[in-house]
Amino acid sequence: MSERILDGLTGDDVYNHGAGTSSWHEGENMQPFSASELEDRGYDAAGHGARHLSRAQLAASDLVLVATTGHLEFIAESYPEAAGKTFLVRTFGRIAADAAAELPDGDVHTRGKALVALAEQRRGEYEAADLADPWGMSRAEYARIADQLEAALKPVAAALEGDA
Repeated sequence: MSERILDGLTGDDVYNHGAGTSSWHEGENMQPFSASELEDRGYDAAGHGARHLSRAQLAASDLVLVATTGHLEFIAESYPEAAGKTFLVRTFGRIAADAAAELPDGDVHTRGKALVALAEQRRGEYEAADLADPWGMSRAEYARIADQLEAALKPVAAALEGDA
């Protein structure tokens, strides 16, 4: 859901893609409750296929947002070169909201690099906030997670786009 929400909140200059830390569901379609929740909120859910995280994806990424502290630890252990640009999505949203006014004018790339640098400096000032995995749970649980993702990603999109 996070990939599609951020995509819907940003313009064409922001490229994002989701991937999982395991290959258990690789190639599978999005969970039906995820797709329904996204569509009800006006986001595009079509054409999703689960992907497994790769070193190449991490190397090409300026920012990596993860759901849980466990994911954060997995990146740090498996891909230490990406640890500095990897953040919990909910925590990063709070940092983005607070730091947006400090970002330089410029395009999303310039603003994004500055945001990641500020976030790395301030990482320890924010409480870690995991995002639960709603897999196999009720539609209400998927809605709760989508609410949390929107709350986290709206300030990120605004900071990147210069709308803060």
